[in-house]
Amino acid sequence: MKKTLVVILGLILFSSQSLKAEEGQFRFGVELGWTPVEIEAEKTAQAIANASGSTVLTEYDKGAFVGRAFGEYGISSNLGVEVGYFQTSGAGATYKIGADSASESYDIHGIDIAAVFKSPEGFFGKVGMHSSTIDGAANVTIGSTSYAATASKTGAGALIGGGIESGNTRYSITHYADIGGIDTSATFFAVGYLF
Repeated sequence: MKKTLVVILGLILFSSQSLKAEEGQFRFGVELGWTPVEIEAEKTAQAIANASGSTVLTEYDKGAFVGRAFGEYGISSNLGVEVGYFQTSGAGATYKIGADSASESYDIHGIDIAAVFKSPEGFFGKVGMHSSTIDGAANVTIGSTSYAATASKTGAGALIGGGIESGNTRYSITHYADIGGIDTSATFFAVGYLF
C-alpha cells in the first residue's frame, strides 16, 4: 500500500502537464469526496437511556459523501478566484427502545468563494468564506404513531484548503468552519476534474 501511494505521489509531483486557469481564463470543475461526520449519537442515546430508564440501541453514520461544482477565474499565473456550490448526502442516526424508535438525519449545502494560490509544481492553497445551511429531520415512532419534525440553520464561516492538480485532476482537502453559522465544522476530502 505504501509503495503504491509513493508511486502515485511521484507521478503527480513530476507531471509536467499541470493545467490551471491562467490570467483572464475561466475553467469549471466538479469534485466528489467524503467528509467525516460527528452527530454525537452515543451521547444522545445515553441521554435517552437516562431519561427513559431503558437500554437504547443506536446505529449511526460516521461520514457523508460530498459533491461540489465550481468555477475558477485566473487573475494571474499563480492566483485565481474560485466560486463553488457543495452538497452532502444525508448522515443520520437511529435509536431504538423495544418497538419504539427515533431517528435524526442531517445534510449540508452551501456556496463558497476563495482566493486560490498556485505553485508551478501544481500545488495549491486556498482561503475564503462560505455560506452554508444544515438541514435536519427527526422522526419518532411510539407504538404505531409517528411524529416528524424538520429544522434548518444557515450562516457563514471561513474556509481553508489545499491540494495538488495534475493535468485536469485535482486532489484536495478543504476545512469549512462554522457550518450553518454554528460552532461545528466539516472537512471535505475530494478528487475533482477540471474542464
